[in-house]
Amino acid sequence: MKGKEYHLVLLVGAMLAIAVICLGQAITTRDLMLAKNTQNSAPITYLTGTGAVNQPPSAKSLTPDQEGPQSAGSTIIWTGNAYDPDGDKLLYQFWLNGPLTGNTWKPMTSWTGNNIWNWTTSPIDTGVNIIDLRVRDEHHAAPWGHDSHISAEYSIDSIAGIDGTIKANSKPSLLNIKPDRPSPQDRGIKVTWTAIASDPEKDTVLYQFILKGPSTEDVWLPMTLWTTNNIWTWDTDLSKAGIYTIEVRIRDGYHSDVESSDDFKRAAYVMKQKGIIQ
Repeated sequence: MKGKEYHLVLLVGAMLAIAVICLGQAITTRDLMLAKNTQNSAPITYLTGTGAVNQPPSAKSLTPDQEGPQSAGSTIIWTGNAYDPDGDKLLYQFWLNGPLTGNTWKPMTSWTGNNIWNWTTSPIDTGVNIIDLRVRDEHHAAPWGHDSHISAEYSIDSIAGIDGTIKANSKPSLLNIKPDRPSPQDRGIKVTWTAIASDPEKDTVLYQFILKGPSTEDVWLPMTLWTTNNIWTWDTDLSKAGIYTIEVRIRDGYHSDVESSDDFKRAAYVMKQKGIIQ
């Protein structure tokens, strides 16, 4: 190979090596950024026909119209702001994690172009709540994901009169608890329990399912957190054979706290060992 051609090959090879190294550093840096905030994961896309990189949006602020804490029954207006470097249309979604949701994340709105959410609270919201604003521009995250998010903590106080007593309100009543399969059953099946409650003021009712039996060492163990879901599916695959008691507790937030209930009911249920006739 001639001298000039040889040097040219070396030069091209060096340039390719540098490009690969730089690309590797860019990917590594991106990975480090993603590791710091997995919630904000959003792959880089390119504007069609231009080769220009499309950047994901960033959630910048999430503010209430009044400082907390506020009393239960108040309406808090939350406003979120986000920035998109490319000026893309943004979609927003508000999520809540608090007493109402059983301290798990649940969406309060669908994906929409509206960056405002009116949060009408109730006694069930009493305590510490976390509001999360999620943002996407439809160029990065999957339909079930988001490009960026920002959270804010907010406390709700119980409703109390001048003397500190809770305002007049009737307790909810637990009318019935019923399994979808009659007792007894062979262990290993799934039994779905449904609770029916009524509240005179139509307040939101929270439910909690508790179990006692051979698999719990005959002590009461909660099977669910406090939740608005009145259905619980009991998977008995790992349960021991024997007699169980299922208890359902309810409350509406105006009376009992999380350690107690406004009303409850119990039902006995027998789990048999497979192949044993009783």
